[in-house]
Amino acid sequence: MGPVEELRTRLQGADPQVREELEVIRRNGLRLGKLVNTLLDFSRIEAGRMQAGYEPVDLAAVTAELASLFRSAIDKAGLEFRVDCPPLDEPVYIDRGMWEKVVLNLLSNALKFTFEGAIGVTVRGEDDHAVVTVTDTGIGVPADEVPRLFERFHRIENARSRSNEGSGIGLALVQELVGLHGGTISADSAEGEGTRFTIRLPYGSAHLPAEAITTAGTGAGATAADPYVEEALRWLPADEGGEHAGDGMELPSHDGSAARSGGSAVPARVLVADDNADMRGYLVRLLKGAGYLVGTASDGMEALDAVRADAPDLVISDVMMPRLDGLSLVAALRSDPRTAAVPVVLLSARAGQEASIEGLQAGADDYLVKPFAAAELLARVRANMDMARLRQHQARWRSALVDSLQEAFFVCDEQGAVIEINSAFTEILGYGPENLPYTPIHPWWPDPAADPAAYEQVADAFSGLLGSGRGSYTIPVVHRDGHRLWISVTFNEAQDPDTGRHVVVGTFRDVTAEHYAIQRESALASLSTGLSQAASLSDALTGALRELRGLWRAASVLAAVFGQGDEPALTVEGEPVDWHGLPGERRRALTDLLRRPLLTPVAERDGAGILLEHPEGQLALWIDLGDPRPFTGEDQVLLSLLAGRLAQGLVRAHQIDQQRETALALQRAILGPSRLPDGFAVRYEPATRPLEVGGDWYDTIALPGGRIGIVVGDCVGRGVEAAAVMGQLRSACRALLLQDDSPARVLMALDQFAAGVTGARCTTVFCAVLDPETGRLCYSSAGHPPGILAHPDGSTGLLDGGRSVPLAVRPGATRPESETVIPARATLMLYTDGLVERRRRPLYSGIDQASQAVQDGRDVAVDDLATQVMIRLAPADGYDDDVALLLYRHPAPLEMTFPAESSQLAPVRKALRSWLGQCDLPTQIVQNVLVAAGEACANAIEHGHRHAPGDIVRLRAEASVDNLRLTVADTGRWKSPEPEANSHRGRGVALMRAMMQQVTITPGPYGTTVDMQMRIA
Repeated sequence: MGPVEELRTRLQGADPQVREELEVIRRNGLRLGKLVNTLLDFSRIEAGRMQAGYEPVDLAAVTAELASLFRSAIDKAGLEFRVDCPPLDEPVYIDRGMWEKVVLNLLSNALKFTFEGAIGVTVRGEDDHAVVTVTDTGIGVPADEVPRLFERFHRIENARSRSNEGSGIGLALVQELVGLHGGTISADSAEGEGTRFTIRLPYGSAHLPAEAITTAGTGAGATAADPYVEEALRWLPADEGGEHAGDGMELPSHDGSAARSGGSAVPARVLVADDNADMRGYLVRLLKGAGYLVGTASDGMEALDAVRADAPDLVISDVMMPRLDGLSLVAALRSDPRTAAVPVVLLSARAGQEASIEGLQAGADDYLVKPFAAAELLARVRANMDMARLRQHQARWRSALVDSLQEAFFVCDEQGAVIEINSAFTEILGYGPENLPYTPIHPWWPDPAADPAAYEQVADAFSGLLGSGRGSYTIPVVHRDGHRLWISVTFNEAQDPDTGRHVVVGTFRDVTAEHYAIQRESALASLSTGLSQAASLSDALTGALRELRGLWRAASVLAAVFGQGDEPALTVEGEPVDWHGLPGERRRALTDLLRRPLLTPVAERDGAGILLEHPEGQLALWIDLGDPRPFTGEDQVLLSLLAGRLAQGLVRAHQIDQQRETALALQRAILGPSRLPDGFAVRYEPATRPLEVGGDWYDTIALPGGRIGIVVGDCVGRGVEAAAVMGQLRSACRALLLQDDSPARVLMALDQFAAGVTGARCTTVFCAVLDPETGRLCYSSAGHPPGILAHPDGSTGLLDGGRSVPLAVRPGATRPESETVIPARATLMLYTDGLVERRRRPLYSGIDQASQAVQDGRDVAVDDLATQVMIRLAPADGYDDDVALLLYRHPAPLEMTFPAESSQLAPVRKALRSWLGQCDLPTQIVQNVLVAAGEACANAIEHGHRHAPGDIVRLRAEASVDNLRLTVADTGRWKSPEPEANSHRGRGVALMRAMMQQVTITPGPYGTTVDMQMRIA
């Protein structure tokens, strides 16, 4: 090393690069000298010619001094260095040169394998020995490797270390040198925790050869420590701006044209991976001098990460490196589609054909043995790069085209793993190529726990991708930073021409803004439609809550209207609950909304709320999602828009409510009588919603002699205008019937009146006068649909006589009149054309359908029959014209109320006999009914009112086609039968059961009801 030191001194002012190369020569000379000296030591020990001079020393002081030489390196590594060496009671005989090698080898070993924590050196006295301990918190040694720690040339494979360099003889030499001192060394280690080396040296000199004992300090100086310390410093991170020169290899001059082969204007990029800093620096300077852009990595794992993040044009890698060696690095690069085409040149000190074959078989493009000539390395780099460029031209062109797409591009393998993406993919989703492949479930899928519905949408689309291999979906996904996106995906199946595997190629674009815009428009349109169709304020609110619940797939939606009352009025879409049944937390949330500004949403973990105006106060609305899932900013914007639209809709609904109340009051005044004569039933269905008023009407007028005037009419048009005309015609017709009981003359007079009323022309009217005693019906029709008469035998007939033109068509013309008799237990139906008229169907088809409906219900109570007819004839989408319906069954039910006095039995019996006569029943049935009714009335008087004579008894008799029903009800309580007191009494009930087919007696706290029925067909 003398000539090198002379050159260093002589060239102090030379070019920095020259001085750096001299430093590299010096460092490598020291490393080589250290290795040679170690091997010589082994040789001397084995030959028994090791020259030692043992002198008594303060072992603690000597050891602490040696340890201090490593402090700078350990501090630079960021480790804690603990040196605890108090003076010993006795001196220890050592050879200073040998002891220096022992301590420096152990400290070098500790630094090499320790990345965090501390390194410690302690000296203690123990009985007749001095004990020196070197500890670290490094990677530790596997238990099965501990017994082999002191074997020569043994190295632990794939152990993490600061450098992969080493010969495996350091610890073996330490053991031999400690043995020459008459001492022992042992190792304790736990993997992942650290290692402890313990040296025990005996006091005194009796154990040492007498001729080797000296009394003066003649050992080696501290200069022997330089190779150890400088090598350790080279393991640590350093500023590689002035990369260090290599092992004496020449650095030729280049103009950079090699780095631009193939006509490229951009310098090629090379990644150098080597754990030896000197070699790494040499390669960097060599390649930079040739015009390449150079990056570095200190081990295989670092190199792999760098290539995956940004693939270079070529990789130069050492074979032996920590964490991941060169062969494993090549295998990892070749297994990844993103990096499989990157050319790799391996460097190794292992010469020979087998080593080259191993490297090439691993997938390397070239294999170069150290030492090598700089020109050869550069030539091989250029050749491999040119070949790679030729091979990759099409792939690079394809990648450039794919990356130029504005839409995201992806390729999936047969298992659905994403194996290729472009830059737009990363821009949209935030996931880059560095983590490819992305295996299912992909990281951008929604969380199944937080949003199961969105997860199902994506899962369905993914099933389509794997199943059909072709399709298009719009699905929700999650950006890498956590926010929700909507993307429109299109994909198709393709075949890899190289492998024959089937892949799926697809593109997608971000449609988040479009999705939310469409969602807002659809939701607003749906809500507006629902509000416009609502018939009342409550219907509008209920329908809106239903819309909101469906839109957000919520468990329930609550609306609390805080008005003048003590507690809010609650409307719930979901599980019914009242205000007091709500959890206290939910009541507080609704109440807290009153303190927030209008139309300002508040979102919580499981729902959201908002405050809006309501015609009756303030409305606090809460959407209960039912499970924890995000209520996003877009959701809040949509809720605010919908709440504003709802507030407007509720105001309109409230106005319509007020208008309807006015219209209903008008309708009640002009439509027909509030109380109908017995035996009648009516229904009215307006076509104009929601005001419930129209131009059709019905009327019954009590005339002299017990007769009843019947009118059913239909004005042209609908709504308020038609109702106004109808009200005038109805009042005029009623007045005319009270003056003249001839239907024909009434319609003739009404002709004259209608001619002077705007909108009354072409009104149709059926006008009749009924004698309820005899069933005689006299009628005239002004262009109105014929009445329907259902006979008890099942036949039907039309009242089509007395027909003429509608009102005001020919004023002054004579109108015909017709007459019929309604048979006993027959049913008459009058109606307007809205009941039977349908588009693209003859009118008489509708009349036939109505006739069948009346015929089928002739044994049903007349009020129930009216409901059945309206339901049966209603179109699927409801009536599109006003409908007025009037039913009459002859005779009308008999209703009597009389005081509970025995003197009333005869008048009741007479009235019942007369009514039964109108029913046209056989004499025997009449007699049986009279007997049973007499017994029921007598019991009601005698038993039910024995303590309150004169109280009310009610009798009702009603006949249908084949059944007669008689009901007697009192307000008292019957006494229990006592046959033993009088054997001639207590037989009334038995007599009733004998006369009638079914008798039911129902006692109660407010009276007793006797219900008797008999088949009369």
